[in-house]
Amino acid sequence: MPTPIGHALAGFAVAGVSGRATPVRRSHLGILIFCAAAPDLDLALRFVDGVNHHRGALHSFAAALLAGLMGLGLRRTGVDLPSAFAISAAWASHVVLDYFGLDTSHPIGVMALWPFSPEFFASSTPVFYDVPRSFSLEAMKHNALAVSLEIVILGPVAWLCWRRSVRS
Repeated sequence: MPTPIGHALAGFAVAGVSGRATPVRRSHLGILIFCAAAPDLDLALRFVDGVNHHRGALHSFAAALLAGLMGLGLRRTGVDLPSAFAISAAWASHVVLDYFGLDTSHPIGVMALWPFSPEFFASSTPVFYDVPRSFSLEAMKHNALAVSLEIVILGPVAWLCWRRSVRS
């Protein structure tokens, strides 16, 4: 599964794409990057009640839709319909990246179609490395390689999407 760096780059790319239709305010950039990484907040609930909740309901397209709808509730801060779509797209980017990530912990994959399906989905051809949550030297080397791969793949995409799309 991608690291927070990879998810942040995806949020940055979504900001750039959404900024081509309606320029993204710099104040909303942080919101989009946060939304691209937010599904991993379920790590805090990982073993509540002895059940692994990571990559569950928050890693679904329904959660992405709900995030956009919640964004619409922030209209006072300047979130409009295109911004709400961008919020949903940023959240959904997390689901897509995790789908294409190598998963080495059970259950394998993401619950992308929750609440319509309790199944976990994973690509048969992963693009991104798994990320061990350990501070051993071996794990840190592996994570550095994972981040490097994400920057090589997602960095140019984010940069291409970002050019001339943000206003103050």
